[in-house]
Amino acid sequence: MIEGLKLDFTTDELAEHLSKRVDHHLERAEFYDKQAKALVTGGAEAQQYTNGDPVQSLRDSLAKHRNRAALLGVMRDHLVPGETYRLHEDDLLKIEILSGGRMW
Repeated sequence: MIEGLKLDFTTDELAEHLSKRVDHHLERAEFYDKQAKALVTGGAEAQQYTNGDPVQSLRDSLAKHRNRAALLGVMRDHLVPGETYRLHEDDLLKIEILSGGRMW
């Protein structure tokens, strides 16, 4: 008898998912990098802003996505070949199978 919902993922399934998430975060990082550079080129960095610096905000988003890509890449690169991983809700959130808050 199985009690509760158990979600099992193979190494290959997790590696594929994590690779997609790494790619997503690298694409987002590139987007934010281009946007920040465009604002700097347009002279936005020299402006005074009362509601925060948009260039710094873009750079913060860039760093967040680069860091997330690096973390997920390390997870992917350290999966044990041929294993099955039983994941819980917190795990699913961490590796972005689920997004947002609690499901239940």
